[in-house]
Amino acid sequence: MSAIRILPLETSRRIAAGEVIDRPASALRELLDNAIDADGHDISVAIAQGGIQEISVTDDGTGMSREDLQLSIQEHATSKIYSPDDILTARTLGFRGEALASIAAVARIEIATRQRGTERGWQLSCAPLQTPEVASFACREGTRVTMRGLFESYPARKQFLKRPQSESLLCRATFVERAMAHPALTFRWKSGSELDVLLPGSQKDRVTLCYSELTRMPMMDSSFESELVRATLVYADITAYRRDRRLLQVFINRRRVPEWGLLSLIEYEFGKYLPGGAHPIAFLFLEIDPALADFNIHPAKKEVRLKSVAEIRAAIHEMLSKELNARYGGTAKSLETPFSRMEELSFSSAEQSPIKPYGELGSTVNTRPGFESRGFDACAIPPLRPTLPEDFWQRIQRGDASMPRYIGKGPGPFILFELETSLYILDQHAAHERILYDRITSKEGESQPLLVPYVLEPHDNDHAIEQNRDKLAFVGYRIERDGQTWIVDAVPAIAASRSLEALTEWLSEPLPAQTTPLDAIAASLSCKAAIKDGDVLDQYSAEKLISQALELPEPRCPHGRPVFISLSKERLYTMFGRVVE
Repeated sequence: MSAIRILPLETSRRIAAGEVIDRPASALRELLDNAIDADGHDISVAIAQGGIQEISVTDDGTGMSREDLQLSIQEHATSKIYSPDDILTARTLGFRGEALASIAAVARIEIATRQRGTERGWQLSCAPLQTPEVASFACREGTRVTMRGLFESYPARKQFLKRPQSESLLCRATFVERAMAHPALTFRWKSGSELDVLLPGSQKDRVTLCYSELTRMPMMDSSFESELVRATLVYADITAYRRDRRLLQVFINRRRVPEWGLLSLIEYEFGKYLPGGAHPIAFLFLEIDPALADFNIHPAKKEVRLKSVAEIRAAIHEMLSKELNARYGGTAKSLETPFSRMEELSFSSAEQSPIKPYGELGSTVNTRPGFESRGFDACAIPPLRPTLPEDFWQRIQRGDASMPRYIGKGPGPFILFELETSLYILDQHAAHERILYDRITSKEGESQPLLVPYVLEPHDNDHAIEQNRDKLAFVGYRIERDGQTWIVDAVPAIAASRSLEALTEWLSEPLPAQTTPLDAIAASLSCKAAIKDGDVLDQYSAEKLISQALELPEPRCPHGRPVFISLSKERLYTMFGRVVE
């Protein structure tokens, strides 16, 4: 008997459907996309039991004829493309022709529709793997799709659904993402007693309606257009920020995507004006030629591959830089100076203060008891470029003017020292963070086994683990798949107590400090393991940190902020009026 067999139709359809529909929120996403693509201007969503029991999406769009309705739930049935090259010009949210067929394979579905300009409507009813029934039905123009009993005949998938309250939150998040990207449309939401109506308005108005906490904050917007991209930026004033990245989002062609390069660029530009550890509240909406954006790399179209990515990022960088510089003045001028070498930062006479709060990282973290006793050596690494003289420590003790002279601890995370007639202010967290970051990325890290393996729940970004297992292993994670879950049995030893937190944070919101997964994990681990604001170093540990910071090839933390700044003796004399320039 042959070991290879053809899968039964029931099995193959459900497997294929599982790539598109894995929970109520993904079904809602597909139904909303269809409603928007059908030229709907007023779209209503109602869910019951988190969408597990029922999801209904109603639109006032073009509707369907009886013939189109019969075809709509067939596999690979779509009105949006025909040839493979059509993907290069498609401006619709959907194009695969999988959504309704996938929903019909795992739930009961009912579609009532009436085509614009006609007097007769139709209704289709279908259960998984059954022949659909179509009959005449009195309804208004547009379409209403109702999904009931998700996975009720597919218990292998239903067991992985979360509680109805959790699924409801995921559905709400999907609703908000679509509403945010289409401010000219009306969106209505109903879940139990919760009712919400989002009326058409500007992009800024829609953002504040979707996130009510923003109504208490000063919000701004800006638009920009180049040959490659049309962009709208909605952001909160720098007096308002968050300790997480929940309100830092990028939309490309009306889809929210984790475009790490653009997200990092936004953080970097806003980081020049924000205190350390703070993240901006910013929403970037981009419209580019569909030929330059390939969404056909993920079943749910949650990722994008961009062409001309360097030119697009350069255009966005110019927009951000001009907008923030125009609004907040020259605050960020000193950061334009490259830090590949030690040099004095020049300050504009127009600035009120020559020193800006670039690096107050982790200001809410409490002092860790016992840190002083173990000193900095526990996490120290050898100098990256051993250019310091062999009698370094002896020359420091002798007070050699050519060597760094430790002055003491300043306010917050800052350490003061003198070198060759200049005063230096060093951010101990940023310096240690960069040292650890370079260590993590330069060689394969050691692993620390977990006494009890950690189970990662199924997540929308599970594919990120599969694609980056070698990079996670390089850092020190040992992760294996077990059915639909991932089992973590070892974590990086460099930050063992915070490694699981860093992994789940990256998985839930993959936003690196730079542009690659390895950079993202390394930046998160180094930030969590580094010395914090409240940690007090003894003199030996402080001097050790200073020496290693001076040897850094790139004296910036992984987030782009400087490790130290300097003020020359001449500059200090000028600032205090002892010398007139």
